[in-house]
Amino acid sequence: MKNRIAQKILLGTLFSLLPLATIAQDAGSSASWWEANAQEVLVWSVLALEVLLLLVVLTLYIVIRMIANRVLVPEPEVVEISGDKKIVLEPKETFVARVMHQLTDSVPVAQEEEVMTDHEYDGIYELDNNLPPWWKAMFYVTIVFGVVYLLNYHVFDTGDLQGAEYEKEMAAAQAEIEAFLATQENSVDETNVTMIEDDTRLASGQSMYMQKCSPCHGAEGGGGVGPNLTDQYWIHGGDIKDIYKTIKYGIPAKGMIPWESQLSPAQMQDISSYIITLEGTDPPNPKEPEGELYERESSVALAK
Repeated sequence: MKNRIAQKILLGTLFSLLPLATIAQDAGSSASWWEANAQEVLVWSVLALEVLLLLVVLTLYIVIRMIANRVLVPEPEVVEISGDKKIVLEPKETFVARVMHQLTDSVPVAQEEEVMTDHEYDGIYELDNNLPPWWKAMFYVTIVFGVVYLLNYHVFDTGDLQGAEYEKEMAAAQAEIEAFLATQENSVDETNVTMIEDDTRLASGQSMYMQKCSPCHGAEGGGGVGPNLTDQYWIHGGDIKDIYKTIKYGIPAKGMIPWESQLSPAQMQDISSYIITLEGTDPPNPKEPEGELYERESSVALAK
């Protein structure tokens, strides 16, 4: 019987591996085979693993049953006295049986009448067994855990509740976002540039404007050699993208040099954002409006 079971397990394992063997053989003939049949390989692999897992579970079950039948329920010992007279001795309780009894505190089947109650339904009687020691131990552990949890989170406040954990995680996530964005500053160009409203960066933009732009556009943006930057009229477009593009590539025909070789993308973004804040201000002796009217949806300068 045992040999038959072993043979069946071995044959089942071999058959479950046949699809993988076939796939591996076919794969050797073509380097791109795996790419073309990746999904099929995955399906067969998962199927084979499931079959192997099932076989392992069945094997373990059979082995455990065989061990249990021999260890937990040993055969009674028969002592022959003489002739036809024999004495059947009760088997001794094994070590495994003693351990199982300690864990479950169960009553042997032969002694179930001692714990049988009067509750009966359709021939089924209720037994007044004790709770298993392992179950009671887990119950006591949950009580201790509950007390520790209460003291930690609600009495001594040494642990963070869900709200506090959420705030900390959000702060950490925001810090990660800011760190990531800091690495992306120089990936800005005229197609994706946006208005900066951070005071620190606007101050940096103002400083660079005074160094690079004020000689032509005036310290307060009222214009000079270059056009007025405080009104709503723009020669080359008043959108943040248009301003950035003008700074980056310049207007060589009108004497404005391109700044892309001297300023980083982030610096040009800061200057562009600062220039927008000049809109609506009232510098002394402003230059007459030039270009076309551009009405932006929002203005930092007007908002202030």
